[in-house]
Amino acid sequence: MTDKLRCPLCAEPHDDRTDLRVHLEVEHRKSEVVATVVELSDIATDTGFEDEQTAADEKRPTPSAD
Repeated sequence: MTDKLRCPLCAEPHDDRTDLRVHLEVEHRKSEVVATVVELSDIATDTGFEDEQTAADEKRPTPSAD
């Protein structure tokens, strides 16, 4: 990856996600935005995808009582 990641709060460039995460936690640690960004990043990393819909999100027909 040749593109540098930029901090969404101050635009400081970082070489990788780990550096950006450390920067956010150290420099912007009191911001609720940072907690949300880090949490969402962890969720996206844990699931392996970010924008795809999961089977749990799909609407399923309600069974009839008949």
